[in-house]
Amino acid sequence: MPRDHATFERAMKLAVVSGLKCMLGPALVATAHRRPDRQGLVAAALGELVIDKLPFVPNRSSLPLLIPRAIAGYWVTKQMMEREGIDDPLAAPIGAAVAAGTATFAPILRNALSRILGIPNPVVGLAEDYLALKLGGEAVGLSLEDLRNVATESLEEVKDRVLPMVDSARERLAVG
Repeated sequence: MPRDHATFERAMKLAVVSGLKCMLGPALVATAHRRPDRQGLVAAALGELVIDKLPFVPNRSSLPLLIPRAIAGYWVTKQMMEREGIDDPLAAPIGAAVAAGTATFAPILRNALSRILGIPNPVVGLAEDYLALKLGGEAVGLSLEDLRNVATESLEEVKDRVLPMVDSARERLAVG
């Protein structure tokens, strides 16, 4: 079947997003397709957005961090193409390459923008997060408001699961 350019373009946007934030592309696809694993993927994507800002986190362009990004780019592209009934055997490998390329190039661009414009790197990082959310949301048809609601629901679910475990552990420590 011939390549559907609009679907391929949306899939490549998600591959770029996966290169910027490994878990965000899969979380967006899972949310848009109402997959049962979406809450966990959304929680992982939110965690990545926070952890990515910590100074000890290695550069995403290092080989160990390129591999999951390439896999995420492959997966989101494959999911988008299959969902539209498009059989394009090259699309998913191209998505993997786009994610890996984005992961390699983005830190270089981010550091250059920070130096040239004199904007602190964390501020550029927040702008990058906004770009990833905006681009990814558009690719799957979700507004920033939709994404905020999904994030809130996911955090509530995590809280509902984690707090009972914390309370139980606290009780055991108090008894012990």
